[in-house]
Amino acid sequence: MRKIHTMTSQYTTVFIDRDGHFQSLQDFEIFSYTLEALQKLKKNKIKVFGLSNQTHIEDGRINYYDFFDSLISMGFEDAFICPHSESINCNCRKPKKGLIEQAHAKYDFENSKSVIIGDRYSSDMRLALDCDMLGIHVATGKHEPIVILNNKYSIDKIVEVETLKEAVDYIID
Repeated sequence: MRKIHTMTSQYTTVFIDRDGHFQSLQDFEIFSYTLEALQKLKKNKIKVFGLSNQTHIEDGRINYYDFFDSLISMGFEDAFICPHSESINCNCRKPKKGLIEQAHAKYDFENSKSVIIGDRYSSDMRLALDCDMLGIHVATGKHEPIVILNNKYSIDKIVEVETLKEAVDYIID
């Protein structure tokens, strides 16, 4: 009898940044391929979590639970959200590790088999590198120079792509 070998991703968990550059949940528009990309990860038995700094929660312009529910309705299995501004100096605002620590308290996963997809070097990619995760930088958001990471980081664990769809294809393939 022939055994059929199925290819599986080396990654088990993906955190996807939900960008904070909008004034209300109604103003936020997702890319046409976003929902399909999330489903593709889940079909490949990869946990998919939202990850976001949301200053608009602290200042009252967005409700935490409405924001959380919007992520779940998109297809995220869970979401880890920092509601604070930078001035609070909390432990959960990316690039600090608090949101990943919250995820570890709820789920069993290895950082070395996890990915952070985001559009900012200063928060998303720094967090990925500090947590020993693969960072996938998408070019669809705020443009920052890679030099913001400085010489402390080896950027060989950052992959550059144009879109979330390309990021998911990289993870699956």
